[in-house]
Amino acid sequence: MIIYIIGTGVMGSAIAKNLAKKGQKVFVYNKTYVKARDLEKNAKIYAVKSLENLKQADYVILAVKPYQLADLSIEAGLKSPAVLISIAAGVKISTIQKLFSHKKVIRLMPNLGLSVGLGVAGWKASDLQKSEKASVKKVLDSISQNFEVKTESQIDAVTAISGCGPAYFFYFAQGLEKAALNLGFSPKQAREITEKTFLASAMLQRGNSYADLIQRVASKRGTTEQALKVFSKQDLHKIILKAVTAAQKRAREISNE
Repeated sequence: MIIYIIGTGVMGSAIAKNLAKKGQKVFVYNKTYVKARDLEKNAKIYAVKSLENLKQADYVILAVKPYQLADLSIEAGLKSPAVLISIAAGVKISTIQKLFSHKKVIRLMPNLGLSVGLGVAGWKASDLQKSEKASVKKVLDSISQNFEVKTESQIDAVTAISGCGPAYFFYFAQGLEKAALNLGFSPKQAREITEKTFLASAMLQRGNSYADLIQRVASKRGTTEQALKVFSKQDLHKIILKAVTAAQKRAREISNE
């Protein structure tokens, strides 16, 4: 199996490393060759200066930004059985097919968690037979935990929840860190308190409902309850929904640009 990854930014590099860890040989390409070459310290990853041998690829993963797709030139083309996998947020399958004159396309939305072995991704396929989808699933399983969505429009929802989700988490953590600083902690202490609190909370969530977990911490008439009342009064859940909906809307806008 021959896999090419075009684009070696954060996501492209993480995908390449995960595939390599599973023993898969991966060829990586970046317009700036040195960025691709940096990945060669990982066994099974090989940087290429051009895409002249792309015709040999069984899978080609497009790991560039959405706005970069139109400028991406695949001079050698693809062999007809090859599967093109795009992780460009908001870019429709039909757009990918038109840009690269290729029918077999997977639209994949992974997230940053895959860089630490805890990724989750949604995907949708076009023009693939059942056996081909089974082969694709094996490749995707080497990259991240994943699931197939029923309709392509759901990919925009995956983008808004898990694709953007890590940034929501970091934003809230940043807010808690700032609060700790305002309460007199040193920068080092504020970061340590925030980091350890969120790391432990992430581990505790498995197998438990969020309502039950909240109650474990929030004693009646206690300190946590007072903080939660502020969140409730400001309707934090509504704000979160509004933010996620805005992200989904933007993904749809990108699809039409």
